[in-house]
Amino acid sequence: MTKRLLHRGQTSGRVDDNEETIKQRLNTFHKQTVPVLDFFERKQKLFEVDSEQAPDDVYKEVKQVLEQFN
Repeated sequence: MTKRLLHRGQTSGRVDDNEETIKQRLNTFHKQTVPVLDFFERKQKLFEVDSEQAPDDVYKEVKQVLEQFN
């Protein structure tokens, strides 16, 4: 992720896309996200979807998960 964002910084013109700032952003993301994921996992309401698939395939997976709630 850091590598991808550093590359983005070369083309985006964003001055805050440097390694130190990126690491801090990722650290903040994990600190704030993991407790939420843990909460929903304990409630058995956490569903994972492989987002590296083609967009249409991701959509199909998400749709299947959401249909379970109807």
